Amino acid sequence: MLIQQIIQGLAIGSVYGLIALGYVLIWNTWGVLNFAQGETVWLDLPFIVAFILAVVSCMVAAYIIERLSYRPIINKQSTIRVIATIGVGIFVRNLYRFIFGADPFPFPTIFGDEPFLLGGVKIVPQNLWIMGIGFGLVLLLNFFLTRTYIGKAMRATSQDREAAALMGINVKQTMSLTFAFACGIGGIAGVLIAPLYFVMADMGVTMGPKGFSAALLGGIESMSGAMVGGLILGVIEALAAGYISSAYQSAIAFVILIIVLIFKPTGIMGKK
Repeated sequence: MLIQQIIQGLAIGSVYGLIALGYVLIWNTWGVLNFAQGETVWLDLPFIVAFILAVVSCMVAAYIIERLSYRPIINKQSTIRVIATIGVGIFVRNLYRFIFGADPFPFPTIFGDEPFLLGGVKIVPQNLWIMGIGFGLVLLLNFFLTRTYIGKAMRATSQDREAAALMGINVKQTMSLTFAFACGIGGIAGVLIAPLYFVMADMGVTMGPKGFSAALLGGIESMSGAMVGGLILGVIEALAAGYISSAYQSAIAFVILIIVLIFKPTGIMGKK
């Protein structure tokens, strides 16, 4: 029972970690928390096609939103930029309702939900796939940011915009790409988590704060911390649901988060 709960928690936690990565990327580059990060859509298409279109459409939509909504206020106070992200999130949710309706609908199981026994423990294949894809994406993201020119430009822009511009980096274009890239990661997380929940307009309202909490728990400036925070949050929720009550799993996770922020406000892996 304990191992099953931990595996389930690691699976959902890896998705929280991916959403948290989006928050971390945008925070490091823009210095603002993007509360529209959790919004996503789904189309009635074959999985591979839907997966690619979901990620690409998230990136394109994010690029357009950044140019129209965020770029004009790039030098405004952080409070104004945060309010803008909240407004964009509300707009996207209502646009989704207008196009697809407000009723929730199921997302087909991708990797199989029939459990199999491994050493006397029932394991759902879907959870293993979600964990594998989540960790694989983190490794790819780390390679991209440390080994490619665009990734290095993103890191340089996040550290010092003026110095990056002096080195010949197109800072504004890099910021736009970072925004699109972060929302593309959110699209991947949405596709992975969709089979576990009904797809609806308010799906991002539920998942977005979990990713934000994971980012704070691990450290808002640390990409590895984002994944660690997501895994910890997922395991705490799973154990709380299994041993206490599913009604309190989110509350218990946020209580743990508050305790961590009181005693170590930079997060588990954040810089002092």
